[in-house]
Amino acid sequence: MTVIRGTQLTMFDVAPDGESFSIHVTDDQGHPATLVLPSDCLNALLMTLPEMVNRTLQARFHGQLMRVVYPVGSWSLDPGVTSGTVVLTLRTLDGFAVSFGLARLELSRMWRQSASTRPGDGAVAN
Repeated sequence: MTVIRGTQLTMFDVAPDGESFSIHVTDDQGHPATLVLPSDCLNALLMTLPEMVNRTLQARFHGQLMRVVYPVGSWSLDPGVTSGTVVLTLRTLDGFAVSFGLARLELSRMWRQSASTRPGDGAVAN
């Protein structure tokens, strides 16, 4: 197995046909290296990164409750493709955005719970 010990992410590229993407890094010797993956891997990568962050924080801070929290710069609520659903998009000031599909009833439940949650309650959605 080839191990590349990256020290810095430098950039990424997407193939002109959209079938693959490249992640460019600088290794611990100062040399450039690139990981090329098929675009089908993007969703798996996206879904895996939050757990990687959680495990890293738990290891670094010895099990303390640590989370990466991004302040919301803007949000939008759009109709979903299925009746009774909405798409909630949250954006940070630096352009990171993520969208979630929700049933309208779930959004209403979240609103009611937020109105009854006090700082420090540690309420968790289920």
